[in-house]
Order: sequence, then structure tokens, then C-alpha cells
Amino acid sequence: MEANLFSLVDATDRTRIFAWGMEILDDERTDAIVYRRDPETGRTFIGQHASAESALNRYGRRIPLALVWEYEDEEEDDLTA
Repeated sequence: MEANLFSLVDATDRTRIFAWGMEILDDERTDAIVYRRDPETGRTFIGQHASAESALNRYGRRIPLALVWEYEDEEEDDLTA
């Protein structure tokens, strides 16, 4: 089993974090857990997705987001929705 941390960030301002997540991979499947706290209400949301990319696609429908892996070099291109 392997786990990789990621963030979903504003596509135009990487300092604005929308959510944090962890993608878990094993021999048979991949899952991603996403944590987000709504800045307006303070309400906490936890979601499960098939992958980090599917979480990006889900949340990126409403606002432009980028997927940033924790181990990623800051100069590398991000995956955007």
C-alpha cells in the first residue's frame, strides 16, 4: 500500500487551498480521501473519490482548481480542472 498527500488549490493563486487529500493505492484499487472546511460556515466536509484526479474533476466544476502533490516541485506544472 502507498499513500500520497495532495492539495486542491485555486488555479490562479496556489496559496489559496480549497481542500487537502490523501490518495491511497494498493494492488487492486485506488481511493482518495478529501478534507475541506467551508470558510464561510466553518462546516467540515470529508469525501471519498476514486482518485485525486476524480476529486479535482468533482470540485473543479464549480471553481477553477489545480491538483498539487506534496512531493511535487513548486516549478512543475499543475493538473487543472
